[in-house]
Amino acid sequence: MSEMTLIAEDILKTMKAVDEAYHASNELLSETNHEKFDTFKARMIVLQEQLSKLKMVLDNEEAYAMDELIDALNHAYTTHEIQYRRTPRMRAKG
Repeated sequence: MSEMTLIAEDILKTMKAVDEAYHASNELLSETNHEKFDTFKARMIVLQEQLSKLKMVLDNEEAYAMDELIDALNHAYTTHEIQYRRTPRMRAKG
């Protein structure tokens, strides 16, 4: 699975987190209590984490694209993994 595929999956996860936060906010508005607030707060924390991951990628989109291209070329010509990258890997190689 490529880094770009993982980035696309992160976008989908973020969209889901937005939807869940929205529903939690509506529940909190309709029935304000500690349980609903805790649920809303948890959903907002997840959303913040997802948005932070996307911001990191968007702030460094050229570097991610270059690293992805270099990984693809390396995979085509060699069997070993390149150690140097300008960006962190989105997942552990295994």
